[in-house]
Amino acid sequence: MADQAVVAVVGMQAIRKDIARATTDVSGPLFKAISAAGKQAVEPVAARARSAIPTNPRSTGRLHGSIRTSGTRTGGSVRMGSKLVPWAGWVDFGGTRPDGSEREFVKGGRYLFPAAQSLANVAAAAYSQAIQEVLDRGVIWTNTGTDPGSIHD
Repeated sequence: MADQAVVAVVGMQAIRKDIARATTDVSGPLFKAISAAGKQAVEPVAARARSAIPTNPRSTGRLHGSIRTSGTRTGGSVRMGSKLVPWAGWVDFGGTRPDGSEREFVKGGRYLFPAAQSLANVAAAAYSQAIQEVLDRGVIWTNTGTDPGSIHD
């Protein structure tokens, strides 16, 4: 009977642990790198939404300033509005406010969602590239050896 080949993936247990840490250890380098990649990927969406909002001489710029990005475990997010800018949703989507003022309702929004839809492929490609760069760096992995008998596994 012929000898059977044995195939082993060096570092598989370590990579499983590293990936598990990425979803739970928010202070770890892998989570931080993935979060930064997500934030970077959605920056163009935020920039396009800001540029789409019309300005007028009475504008304080608070609506523009309320558009912010953040990275997450699984990507990035863009938000508009805050406690100081509670009317952001009304400006973007329209409807009737409690004070009775009205603005035509636009189901898909005027600024944020259209920017996200038009740049979805760009953001996805940027995120994919940034994640690949994170994985290629190697500094985030706990097992960097090549010895199948390594103590890391």
